Amino acid sequence: MAKVTSDATLSLSKTDAVRDAVRKQIDKKIKKSYSRIESSIQDLVQERARSQLMSSNVMQSIVAGKLRSDFGLSQAMASSSVKEIIDHISDNIEVSFTSKSRSGALATLSLNLLPMGVNGLASLPAGNYISTGKFGGGDVTWLTWLLTRGTQILIGDFFVFENPEGKTRSGESVMQKIGKGSQPFRIDPGLSGTEDDNFVTRALGPIIPQIRETIFKKVREGLK
Repeated sequence: MAKVTSDATLSLSKTDAVRDAVRKQIDKKIKKSYSRIESSIQDLVQERARSQLMSSNVMQSIVAGKLRSDFGLSQAMASSSVKEIIDHISDNIEVSFTSKSRSGALATLSLNLLPMGVNGLASLPAGNYISTGKFGGGDVTWLTWLLTRGTQILIGDFFVFENPEGKTRSGESVMQKIGKGSQPFRIDPGLSGTEDDNFVTRALGPIIPQIRETIFKKVREGLK
């Protein structure tokens, strides 16, 4: 998967002669301006990412919807997993602001919203558990399914049986051997994802321009 990144530049709209004359002073001011707001920018980016991810249809479905039922998660498992996933993504976002000395741009901003990549995120303990049952058990790597497998069939000889009698882990459904009229298990198309198009890219992609403009605005204010 291509990393979720964004690069942008802050430029000075003047002639080359003027730009060259003031570049050293501007460069110092840019560095000083950004150093004053660096920690607050990191906090801002993380908070916006947390909010955006938590409000996504996928995270909501894991907490209290179809995905929690389909993946066989208890309420406690679902809530703790969502928190760990969102915290891991938000806490590892990389923000880089670099002043330029040779190009036409005064500074370059880089945002890497998923530096660990899909595989790193999918390997979180929160996204996996060991299942046991009368038909056997095994690793339920539900976060990997959600991030990479799209609408592929995940378990060919089982389907999700809703509202079974008795007690189940999720309290809503259970895996049953596939029979006549039932369909093998796959993730709902409206919630599924691939390495290049998943709940992380869909949630965080739209906020990149907002974050970029906020950072440049704060840096410009610091130059006044």
